[in-house]
Amino acid sequence: MIRRVGHSVFIVAGLMGLLFLAINVLGDPVELMVDEDASQETIDALRAKFGLDRPLYVRFADFYWDLARLDFGKSLRHRIDAQEMIFDRLPNTAALALVAWVIGMAGIPLGMLAARRPRGFIDRIVNILSFAVISVPQFWLALMLILVISVQLDLLPTSGYKGLGPEGWKYMVLPALALCPLVMGRNAQITRSTMIEEIAKQYVSTARSKGLGETAILYGHVLKNASISIVTLMGDELAGFMNGSTVVEIIFGWPGIGKLLIDGINARDLPIVTASVFVVALMVMVINLCVDLLYTWLDPRISYS
Repeated sequence: MIRRVGHSVFIVAGLMGLLFLAINVLGDPVELMVDEDASQETIDALRAKFGLDRPLYVRFADFYWDLARLDFGKSLRHRIDAQEMIFDRLPNTAALALVAWVIGMAGIPLGMLAARRPRGFIDRIVNILSFAVISVPQFWLALMLILVISVQLDLLPTSGYKGLGPEGWKYMVLPALALCPLVMGRNAQITRSTMIEEIAKQYVSTARSKGLGETAILYGHVLKNASISIVTLMGDELAGFMNGSTVVEIIFGWPGIGKLLIDGINARDLPIVTASVFVVALMVMVINLCVDLLYTWLDPRISYS
């Protein structure tokens, strides 16, 4: 565990170092903040104000020192701590991600139904539907949901946010429905393919020869052996949601990390960009670490000792 956490810390630190170099070496941060017609005096004053006139190695050391203290500075646009803004938006992204992720888990039983009789009627239907929902662009689906459900049927609001309580659930439905089909289709495909592969193995024939029923074989043996690939995909999907479902958050006006990151980039708000990248990278590392630990529970042959 210590070794895995240490690897994760070094990866996040390396990613933040690349971000620092991209901001400070590949371009001038001050020129990103000001308009194109800004005078040289204005640029020099801003460079002195934010300490960008110091040597690069000094700024690099200060960057990591501030990172260790989770001090990302104040937002240039909102004049409040970037850390406060990020942790204020994080629950919104996490809630939307979990709802869409849970709905997308419906693809697992669909994949199991398809795997029971390969090339059968249900298998063909599941294949067609899974490929169809994976191919649909999320931004188009989001706009169609707004047009049909909100505008024509007037069942749900087009966009907005009223918290994560009972009054705010209706604002989450459309964003979650726009996000979950991709996850559902991928879960159905990976479950179907891995279970068909497992069903063809010798231990399944042995279990059948001993008189075990198909349901017991499917749920008691095949599903558990196929779960490594399924858990890997589910962890990847959840990590992708925690990256901030940017397009969907912007379309529905959902105040998550993805929307905050895009707003920070458009406003040239570098503290917000830095804090967003750090929190997203940290969440992805935590999710991947949890997935690795699940491997040892699902398959006793896997050990990190």
